[in-house]
Amino acid sequence: MDEKQLKAKPPGGYRVVHSADWHLGKMLGEHGREQEHQQFLAFLLEQIAALSVDVLVIAGDVFDSANPPQSAVSQYYDFLYGLFKQGGCSVVVVAGNHDSPAHLEAPRRLFKALGVHVIGAMPQAALEVLVPLPDANAPRLLVAAVPFLRDRDLRIGQSGQNAAEIQRSLVDGIQRRYDEVIAAAKPWVDGGIPVLGTGHLTVIGAKVSESEREIHVGGLGSVAADCFGAAFDYVALGHLHRPQAAGGREMVRYSGSPIPLSFSEAEDCKALQVIDFVGGKTVGQFALELPLMRRLIQLSASRMTLEAVLGGFRPPPTELSAWVELVIEDPVAGENLYDQVQEMARGRGFEVIRVGGKRVVERSGMTVAGGFDAERITELLAEPASVFAHRLEAEPGLTAEEKVGLTTVFKELLDLHSEQERFSETARGAGVCSGVEA
Repeated sequence: MDEKQLKAKPPGGYRVVHSADWHLGKMLGEHGREQEHQQFLAFLLEQIAALSVDVLVIAGDVFDSANPPQSAVSQYYDFLYGLFKQGGCSVVVVAGNHDSPAHLEAPRRLFKALGVHVIGAMPQAALEVLVPLPDANAPRLLVAAVPFLRDRDLRIGQSGQNAAEIQRSLVDGIQRRYDEVIAAAKPWVDGGIPVLGTGHLTVIGAKVSESEREIHVGGLGSVAADCFGAAFDYVALGHLHRPQAAGGREMVRYSGSPIPLSFSEAEDCKALQVIDFVGGKTVGQFALELPLMRRLIQLSASRMTLEAVLGGFRPPPTELSAWVELVIEDPVAGENLYDQVQEMARGRGFEVIRVGGKRVVERSGMTVAGGFDAERITELLAEPASVFAHRLEAEPGLTAEEKVGLTTVFKELLDLHSEQERFSETARGAGVCSGVEA
């Protein structure tokens, strides 16, 4: 079957595009990604029309932060307005761990009039995340729009819990939430309506990159792919930035991010996943490769070979000039080669945006393991300063001086927090005494 036949929408088909992890507003160091995102959104708009797409699902992390810059919000709104004008495609958006649920849901009522359904926070009633499409009167697909599940959605914290107990309660909580959703969807399932679930979480065995923020300390909230029951015809996942089937299940997938968000993703092929439903079941899916607007490239050189490496480097052409991370194989403490490197690279058709030594922590190519070091994680959970130190160890690109500065600021905040807690305890004690006297 040739590519044109593969992409042809089947007769009577209902077509879904699965996307995630846009991270609008993302910066790479001091460099913005607005141009790349704008070109991706224009491409997506064209492909939705060309492929006769009925539903676009965005599985979390629309924005890179809870308070995105106005330019990123404008990009998002302009895209949705353009899609509405184009017509024929519904949208389902769920929040990821980077998104603010309140911010994402603020225009919810207005969006619904435009065919855009937004779920920012998990409601108490599982029925509220079910979105029948194109509408409840003649549904052809039910989207179980489960957003990023936060701790409060999954468990009630108890003093003295160790890492194994926390992990068990988190995983059990995630499983319970998906079971509740399927139970609420039973009338549709019994009626032969296919169910597409969403999730923004980590599946054991999936490949990670260095740009994903750990959702739970130590990966305690990672689940197996069989967490999603057989009643789901497809599960559209977000959070991990590499396109992949999760746990070997072709119908449980990460779409990945539309642009490489870190240098560890430099060699990734970015794509969208297209799924076709006919007669109450999935009949096929394929990856729609995304054009590469800008290359992120890692180069390695010693201090002696810097000039030769940069002088001989010719990046493959792309619409936007390549950005390079230069790794110094033999760094000298305190030496700053950035200005020297900039001079060497001037006028060569690429830009070196990061210069540094070899990283202590390299996540590229790693997978999410099923186990964990319970003793180490319990120690981290019991001591906030240890958690912060652990997080600093895992952060690439920070100098020793920056780590010292961040640690100092953290300790000041920790002292302030402790002082506030002592004040609260004193106030509560005074309230109890006054209550007894009354």
